[in-house]
Amino acid sequence: MKNIEIFGQEILVKDSLCGPSPEARWEVEPNLRLYIKVTDSCNAKCAFCANGTCKDFGSIDFQKLEFVIRYLKDNNRLHSIALTGGEPMINPDKVNDMLNLIWSIDENIEVQISTNGLNLREIAGFDNPNNLESIHISRHHYDDKTNIEIFKTDTIATTDDIMFLQDALSNKKIININTIVMKDYIEDLEGIKRMLDYVGETGVYKNGFVSLMKCNDYAKDHFINFNDIFNNLDNNFLLAKRFFAGEYCECIDGVYTSKNAKLVEFYARMVKDCSCPYTTQLVYTSDNKVTAGFGKKVLLKDFPKK
Repeated sequence: MKNIEIFGQEILVKDSLCGPSPEARWEVEPNLRLYIKVTDSCNAKCAFCANGTCKDFGSIDFQKLEFVIRYLKDNNRLHSIALTGGEPMINPDKVNDMLNLIWSIDENIEVQISTNGLNLREIAGFDNPNNLESIHISRHHYDDKTNIEIFKTDTIATTDDIMFLQDALSNKKIININTIVMKDYIEDLEGIKRMLDYVGETGVYKNGFVSLMKCNDYAKDHFINFNDIFNNLDNNFLLAKRFFAGEYCECIDGVYTSKNAKLVEFYARMVKDCSCPYTTQLVYTSDNKVTAGFGKKVLLKDFPKK
């Protein structure tokens, strides 16, 4: 861990790569992912959500956002950018404009979008959708009806929507499906395999599995320790490597052969301690503040006047 200065304030950051054991570490010069909360509003009402209020707290000022991105880039602290929420695709035009702003600063900045699939097909009409590093679509079950049950709304991505966008993109490795591992839904190895088979059928390249963060009673009651699943992989899993961020986080990466003989990359992640003292991310909030992580210390709220 290392203290660095951001916007005149000192924060503790991770300065090492994840390693094959909790003790292993390779020091690197720290840089951070910037999460931009396009909005705090969301069309879904997931029981496990850590952003349960789902209210919009303001409107992003593009001039202020540009100042933050340029500052981080000029100080060699920007690793990549993720557009998130709430649900960022509530306003597709705003997301497209934001992408154009980011790439006008530097066309090589890696940008990802995290979405539950609202207005998913609109991404195909963006000015430069194939420039995206990734599109993370939250999809917590292989069955459309069950997925709607989890999100408590039908304004999310259907299988047809996912396949439409996958077909429309020239870069076939952009889309990732993200799946929460939880009781009553995807909760064991057979469920994991059925989900990976489903992803293989859509033509999507990668599926991620994430254990619940115990942020509320529902998440605590439905928590599944990913080691109970991923310590017992069978011969359909060709490769699996494990990584640790000290004692705070554990993940595994690998490749799965689906029942239609498609190779699907997968990863699984479990945060083991939410009281991690360091940060790997900054957040630009929907009301134009910069914080050292989600809901954490405010680093910038008063911007230089032009």
